[in-house]
Amino acid sequence: MAKQWRKKKKFFVYHLLKWNARIRNHRLKFLALWLMHVTGRRYFAVNFDPVLACNLRCKMCYFSDKEKAKTLKGIFPEKDLALWAERSLPRALKLQIGCGAEPTLYPALDKVIALGKAYGVPHISLTTNAQTVTYDRLRRWAEAGLDEITVSLHGVKEPTYTYFMDGARYEHFHRALEAVTRLKQIYPDFVLRVNYTFNEDNFDELEDFFRVFGKYAVDVLQLRPIQKLGRTAYRRFDLGNILPRYDDFIRRFRREAESRGVVLMAPASAGELTSESKSSVVYDYTFFYVSPDHFWKKDYDWKNEPLEAYMKRISWGRQLLKPVLLSEKEIAGLLRKQNLNYEVTL
Repeated sequence: MAKQWRKKKKFFVYHLLKWNARIRNHRLKFLALWLMHVTGRRYFAVNFDPVLACNLRCKMCYFSDKEKAKTLKGIFPEKDLALWAERSLPRALKLQIGCGAEPTLYPALDKVIALGKAYGVPHISLTTNAQTVTYDRLRRWAEAGLDEITVSLHGVKEPTYTYFMDGARYEHFHRALEAVTRLKQIYPDFVLRVNYTFNEDNFDELEDFFRVFGKYAVDVLQLRPIQKLGRTAYRRFDLGNILPRYDDFIRRFRREAESRGVVLMAPASAGELTSESKSSVVYDYTFFYVSPDHFWKKDYDWKNEPLEAYMKRISWGRQLLKPVLLSEKEIAGLLRKQNLNYEVTL
C-alpha cells in the first residue's frame, strides 16, 4: 500500500492529465476550477522562461527561424525573482521551468527552483535540451527542490539526433541521462522524462528507443507529432506516411513501455494525430506563462498589484464560471488545435 501511494505521489501530475482527458464534461471541469479558485486552492500551471535564448538551433524549433530568433531576446532580472514568486507561485500546482527556450542558460536557475520549493509548489519540472546538464548541476537542482527533468530528443540514432538538434552533441545527451540515472540512486522519486518529437524522417527510429536508451532510468516518455512553429528549418509536416503504420506501432510500443514501468504519453491512434484535444478546453484558464517580456495577462501590472487583487478586479472567478453555461458548440471555440490528444498510460 505504501509503495502504491508513493508511486501515485511521484506521478500525480500525470494522473491529473489522465483524468483531465477522461472527463469529457466541460461543465464539470470549469465548475471544479471555480471551486478551487474560490477556496484558495492551487490550479495554475506556471510556465517560466527565465531567459529567451537557446544554445541550439533545432530544425523543428522556431529558434531555427532566423527572423523569429531575432525577436527572442531577454533575461529575467534576478532582483525581480522574489516578486515573481510572490505574484505567481501561491496558486501554482506545477512550476514548469523552460517552456519555449533553454533555461539552463539562466545563471540564477538554482534560485528559481528554491523559490518554487519555498512556496510549496507540489511539482517543479525543468525542460532542457540536456547539453549542459551534468551530475553536479543535477545534484544542486535536486537539493534545491527540483522534482523532474524533461529532456528533448529528436532522433534515436546519432546522425538523426545531430541533424535535427543542430549544434548538439550526442554524447552530451547520453551523459545527461547517465547523470539522472545516477542521481536517482539518491533521489529515487526524481522523475526523468523524455520528449520525442517525431516526423516522417525520424519516426521509424522509435522502434529502437528502448534498445538504445533502455539502460537509463526513464520514467516518462512523451511522443508528440511535429507541429508548425513558424518558418522553421524543417518543414515536412505531412504525417501521411506514418498514419497507416501508427496504430500497430503504438500498440506494440505501449506494451514495451508498460513492461518497463515507463509512463507513456502519446496519441492513442492515428485518428488522434491531427485532431483537436477535448482536454485542452481549460488550457487558457490554467496556463500561467511568464518570460522576460510577458507576465500572464497583458493588462496585469504585476510589479504594482498583487495577484489576488488583480483577479478580483477582472472578476476572474466569474470568468471561470462562465463556460459552465456554454453549449458544446460554443465550447468548441475554446479548443486549442496545437494541443493534440495524448493518452497517458500509467
